[in-house]
Amino acid sequence: MSGQRLAASLALLLLWSAGATTFAADIAKFGDPAAPMTVFWAKGQLIVGVLPEPNEGYIQLAARLLEHAEDYQDVLALNANRAPMRGVHVWVPLVRVKLALRGDALRALYPEDDLTERGWSHRVNDPLETLIQLTEAYTGSKARFKELARLNALRNPDVLRLGTEIVVPLQWIPEELGFRPLGLQPPLKLTKDPASGQNYALYTVQPGDTLYSLLLRFTDRERADEVRRMSELLVSLNGLPSEMRLPVGRTLRIPVGWLSEEYLVQKRAPGRAERPPVAVKRPPPSGGILHVIVDPGHGGVDSGAVYGSRHGERIYEHEVVYDIALRAMGYLQARKYAVYPTLLDPRHPDPVRKLTMANLGDEAVQVNPPYKVTSARVGVNMRVYLVDALFRKLTRRKGVAPEDILLISIHGDALVPTLRGAMAYYPDHRLRVSEFAPRGRVYRQRREAVPLLIRFDRAEMRTAMDLSAEFAQDILDGLERQGVPVSRRKPVRSFYYRNGERTLPAVLRYSRVPTSVLLEVANLNNAADRRALLDHRNRDRIARGIVDAVDRYRDRRGTVAARLGGG
Repeated sequence: MSGQRLAASLALLLLWSAGATTFAADIAKFGDPAAPMTVFWAKGQLIVGVLPEPNEGYIQLAARLLEHAEDYQDVLALNANRAPMRGVHVWVPLVRVKLALRGDALRALYPEDDLTERGWSHRVNDPLETLIQLTEAYTGSKARFKELARLNALRNPDVLRLGTEIVVPLQWIPEELGFRPLGLQPPLKLTKDPASGQNYALYTVQPGDTLYSLLLRFTDRERADEVRRMSELLVSLNGLPSEMRLPVGRTLRIPVGWLSEEYLVQKRAPGRAERPPVAVKRPPPSGGILHVIVDPGHGGVDSGAVYGSRHGERIYEHEVVYDIALRAMGYLQARKYAVYPTLLDPRHPDPVRKLTMANLGDEAVQVNPPYKVTSARVGVNMRVYLVDALFRKLTRRKGVAPEDILLISIHGDALVPTLRGAMAYYPDHRLRVSEFAPRGRVYRQRREAVPLLIRFDRAEMRTAMDLSAEFAQDILDGLERQGVPVSRRKPVRSFYYRNGERTLPAVLRYSRVPTSVLLEVANLNNAADRRALLDHRNRDRIARGIVDAVDRYRDRRGTVAARLGGG
């Protein structure tokens, strides 16, 4: 047996004899590429695997790697008192390694964790994770375990569900871990409040600046309610007389957690900084037709966003997106696609030239029996169950390839009034959860909601993110070809902010359809966008742009347009 094979066999024997419970996909490498370290969950804690140097014993290894060399006894015990062997990884508790190395290990294991408004955000993505170990890994002590559980409103901190967000306040995290920004891109400067330990960006007000323009520029927030909330907080934080008065030359403090990534100078995991974009792994071509689930947003008691004056330009989100959905479904059916609406209005069977509030109220989600939308929350959950039931029926009973199913949810945006144009959202796998299971009699009465539990697979969610992102761009390209305005500011996004937290619309968060997109057809808070949507010809252009995107998706899949034959 070769030396390399012997070393590998001994390493596997060590893992087995130590009772390791881990998954290969959850082992990350970091450090020197020539002799990388590994980090993973095993035996209820985070472990670093490191190759000993020639003639290196536990005491020497501890001096090289540990924050406190006297902790070498912990390393010795974890490795069952075995002497270090050349080519065989030694296990080291992550919480004992030097802070800079610990930070590198955490970034390597969780590369998609990020700085947020409330602190450092971590998403649980391994069933072996425990809050007490995470607390010690990020803060250096288990002492804040209960406080961290309360901060994150965890009902049962001893059991972490996949997808749960754990936010650790930055002031609890040692600076040596490297999670705090090293600096900021101009024109911002980094400062730290010595009293609170909070980090702030400093900006000197220039002529023409407004609080809204600064928030759009530096924080990448666009939703009207979110920008308004942050504007009010900035007024209070900086002692300004009002939101409308911004003295030129005044230095403003902006919380670092608000800033978009382009302004942060941060330490990244080794080898991650120049990581190329992930290529979309497309499934093999299919010869079947495409199945398109069309979801017009809101309805019933929920009109969605309402903007404009009563004198000719008031617009109700549901009415405009429902009309666009009807037009899109008509064109899709004419092209022989299979179409499944999530919502129907018996008083609005066909597209209309003039929108009217009179049609709002009777919409029903097409579960069995239909659910007339008397609760916005229940209406959304019913959509989730319906979409999942359609997906299961098509894939399991009819043998449809999952990639031959599309979900398009149509909405209207509510951004600050200076912005206009369409945007598209796709599901960020970091914001997904492991299961969906609302409770209540109203769900048990519907065929599609039985069984009540929907589970999600992490690998499938990553694939879905890539496929959906590409289709989101397809839709916006299709709209542009029809002459429909598209936002100039990051029109394709994987999340939006609500009360400072990244989130996803429920229909995307809980969709198992691999290609799922939510289209915001326009900004209803923008006068030009409203006027355009009130013209039926522009609504028709949006519908045709959607169909154009489906055609292009079909061409990539190699599908053929065939008659449905009753499907």
